Amino acid sequence: MSKNNMSKFNLSMLSLLISLGLMNQNILAFDDSTPLEHFACRSNQASFSISPDGKHMLIQNTIKDNVCDIEQDYSKYVEDEAYDNGLILWNLDTGETKTLSQGNESDKISAAGWLNNNRIWYRPAYKMGQKKIVTKAMNLDGKRQKIILERNAGSSSEVYDIAYDDPEHIYILNNERRPFIWDYFKLNVYTGKKETIAFGPSIGDMRGVATLGQITDTDGYPLGILLDHGLKRILYEYKKDSKEWVEHFSFNCQEPGFVPIGTYKGKMVVSGSKFSPNGVLIEENDTNAIYLYDHKTKTFGDKLYQDPNYDVSGLTGSCRQASGGASNDRMSGEISSISYESLQPEKIFFNKKSEDAYLTVKSVFPDHNVSIVSSSSDRKRMVARIWGTHEPGEYFLVDLVKGSVQSLFKTRPWLDRSKLSKAIEVRYKARDGLEIPALLTLSKVKTDKNYFMIMPHGGPNTKQYIGYDSWVQFFTSRGVNILQPDFRGSTGLGTNHYVLGNQEWGKSMQDDISDGVAWAIENGYADEDRVCIVGASYGGYATMAGLTFTPDLYRCGINAIGVTDQIQILENFANRASIRQSWDEEPLLEWGDISTEEGKAYALSSSPVNFVKNIQAPVLVLQGSNDRTVEPRHAEDLIDKLKSLNKEYMAMFQAKAGHCVTGCQERAALEYLEIQEEFIDKYLKN
Repeated sequence: MSKNNMSKFNLSMLSLLISLGLMNQNILAFDDSTPLEHFACRSNQASFSISPDGKHMLIQNTIKDNVCDIEQDYSKYVEDEAYDNGLILWNLDTGETKTLSQGNESDKISAAGWLNNNRIWYRPAYKMGQKKIVTKAMNLDGKRQKIILERNAGSSSEVYDIAYDDPEHIYILNNERRPFIWDYFKLNVYTGKKETIAFGPSIGDMRGVATLGQITDTDGYPLGILLDHGLKRILYEYKKDSKEWVEHFSFNCQEPGFVPIGTYKGKMVVSGSKFSPNGVLIEENDTNAIYLYDHKTKTFGDKLYQDPNYDVSGLTGSCRQASGGASNDRMSGEISSISYESLQPEKIFFNKKSEDAYLTVKSVFPDHNVSIVSSSSDRKRMVARIWGTHEPGEYFLVDLVKGSVQSLFKTRPWLDRSKLSKAIEVRYKARDGLEIPALLTLSKVKTDKNYFMIMPHGGPNTKQYIGYDSWVQFFTSRGVNILQPDFRGSTGLGTNHYVLGNQEWGKSMQDDISDGVAWAIENGYADEDRVCIVGASYGGYATMAGLTFTPDLYRCGINAIGVTDQIQILENFANRASIRQSWDEEPLLEWGDISTEEGKAYALSSSPVNFVKNIQAPVLVLQGSNDRTVEPRHAEDLIDKLKSLNKEYMAMFQAKAGHCVTGCQERAALEYLEIQEEFIDKYLKN
């Protein structure tokens, strides 16, 4: 097993003819800025899937031209035809293509994939009012067409294993029997006959219980499922002989635990800390480590890998989802690699062929992040996606048989990549010594001052996103430098970093943000009188906390869909339950419990709406009237206070928009950008 080290590899084995536009670092003039529409427009989507033998590729594409045109209807995210997907079969040996679906109203599809080298499945697009969802299959020559799966529109079904060594069967999950409880089936891809492999666990009525993950064996049978019971995480094991689910191991949120993420050589691969067979903690890890685990004897092997600064998959602090996960080998079903994020994508390889294939592709695109989205079983033909903070994404066919690289599809082709800014990784010390990792994105625009914005992420118990960010690129295209910190409370950086954020809204979490501003000023990325704070959701809260608790620090602030009142957001958690995670207890631990006098006092003291009188800088408030995550009353109450105290502000409410900024309906997203440009021109640059 190894973590990739790109500097050790080159592509001497190939002579791949490709011209890649590397980043143009030239300074741009103000009048050369990217049009706002280019940041608001949504791109078409495409998907590519190579057959196991590498001879064919399925291409699912949108029939709409991939151009930037703003949909004018506020109720629509994008034009209706952007959802009209067709399907093309491409013979990679001969270059011949065959249209399987035109993508029109009568035959458009929603998904497709391979069943074996000669047979595909596809799902016709859902039509409003449709009661049944069907999955169809056919041979490449169009013969033996058959509905192989039919389910109620309100249920879900997904393939969890395709047995390429058994070309007649696949394995599927389905929750028609009970919502949110998956049952396991073996499906004949020619007849549609479905054989029950196992029923999912029925533990009480499952009310308030969410599934965090599950693991299956290479024979298609379930091995285990991880359930969320409030603050407790319980791993249930499936007993194949007795067909029973039994409790295997349990742990509490913010206490040591482990999570299965796949199988390798007959054992589970788990992420977390190490325990004895009777459940005694042997090796506590702040950041999740990787082990082989014999679930039959409950015995851990030696530690295989640990990143000292970042969680390798699993749950941060045994509570919140960390970044990453496992990729399985197409033929064996065993783990081939594990991915996770630092301030860049990281990979750990179990399979040498997978590692060599990845490193070969990565060497072709040294300035970008690379994901292999599909490959033949022998990895001689692969579809690679390049992406990054300065690259919205482009797909390539890497053909080691022909020694060629071919562009397949470019996301947001209207964007001039030479004008996009690449983020760099930085670290700074908070006032108590905690190290804060961050992304720093410097504008390419020539300016007379160091205009600067600090942009705390949402959540707050999430992690800084490391891909292309329209919001960041909009600001840098207007001459502003951006710092995005992973302040305490963020996930993916180990238990300590996450737990230090418990009930620290507006306090040490905010200090981490303030200390990032001080670092930027000290290092010449910001002028101390040209600093703005901007954020969405929790980032919007942090904006208002910055303006109210450290008013001398900021020249302006942009609060998008942000929390302003802790009491309001902490009320009735159980009524806002998530199907991915029970949502009634974790935030009480992390954000505060207003059922106690101490918790209520904390919430009142950390709510910016109670301290509007302290604000000295102009503020822009952006709010979707249809937001169900942070309800509009947060913005409404804030504006009432700003008005009554004669504070300087601007505001925009979008009637059809929800919890979004650049990801809203195209017209709403554009109008949000227009008012932000007006605001920073008036208050940051003037």
